[in-house]
Amino acid sequence: MKKKLLLLFFAISIVLLSCNKKDAIEDVDNNVPPTENVKGLFILNEGTFTYANASLSFYNIEKDEVENNIFFRVNDAPIGDVGQSLTKIGNNLYIVVNNSKYIYKVNANTIEYKTKIEGFTSPRYMLPVMGNKAYVSDLESRGVWIVNLSTSTISGFIETGNTTEAMVKVGNEVFVSNWSNYYPSQIGVTTSNKTIQVIDCENDELIDEIEVAKEPSAMVVDKNNHIWVSCSGDYMPPCEPSIICIDAATHQIIHRFDLAEGSYPSGLAIDVAGENIFFMNGGYGTLNVYKMSVDATELPATPFITSNSRVFYNLKVDPNNGDIYVTDAKTYVENGDLLRYSADGTIICTHELGIIPSYMLFN
Repeated sequence: MKKKLLLLFFAISIVLLSCNKKDAIEDVDNNVPPTENVKGLFILNEGTFTYANASLSFYNIEKDEVENNIFFRVNDAPIGDVGQSLTKIGNNLYIVVNNSKYIYKVNANTIEYKTKIEGFTSPRYMLPVMGNKAYVSDLESRGVWIVNLSTSTISGFIETGNTTEAMVKVGNEVFVSNWSNYYPSQIGVTTSNKTIQVIDCENDELIDEIEVAKEPSAMVVDKNNHIWVSCSGDYMPPCEPSIICIDAATHQIIHRFDLAEGSYPSGLAIDVAGENIFFMNGGYGTLNVYKMSVDATELPATPFITSNSRVFYNLKVDPNNGDIYVTDAKTYVENGDLLRYSADGTIICTHELGIIPSYMLFN
């Protein structure tokens, strides 16, 4: 069982023991301001596993205001079970709902429902690759789904032999992390949880595989077209938590920075210049934010931002001014927070969000 899933199952047990379970949907009016031409940040709140209480928040940067539950307030319907990720393509916002096995397509400006894309096993992330084609990774299928954006339907599947997670595109190649081997163990198939696979997105073909460290999750691309990978490490020793840098042109590992056993690097982000990466690391519930130059030869010794007892869950860097946004999951069953820091690491403000705020996307 993967570490994040264990945390969610633990959260469920807390809810079942509680006599004061919080309703995920607030009793508010439907007068939600549109997001068109508004500089802000979408935050997808995962919600409690199996409770179908995922929600969508929007932070208006100029007004310093948060609107919560905007999908429900616009469409009078819940998002579903476990909000996983967001992708904006043109004027459309795609909401990937993992355990409900579908992707919502909404108007990115008004959040009004357009359609639902179904047929996945356990969708994780969506990446536009070219024209009207996008890829969707899957936690419980050994490959990548091909989605036709014009028809909002699944048009194909690329067999990789491994379950798929994060994706980045460099040129005509898509790099896909193989984070989990949990599902294949259920059906007696051996797969990898320590590789990055390369897909030719013109021909939708798997062309290469790069061995890294255990559980490669998030990936970003720097100014040199080098791919940085945070490998969270397995829960069983040897854990192999690492930060790895790959040359996208040669598919070779350039740098490997190994972390102490018991570490948990996650939440990888990069600044707009592609010069500094940011990641979280520490033990469970004690993650801090670290900043590292892409030209560095060793890992930073001290945190850039300390959690101070908060439960840091994910992070994002503003492409305009370098501000750093971090989500706090708190107890995983109560509403979490959004923390905004300046580029030098100084706290600016804090806002309440939904349950387990995770994926962030700038508008």
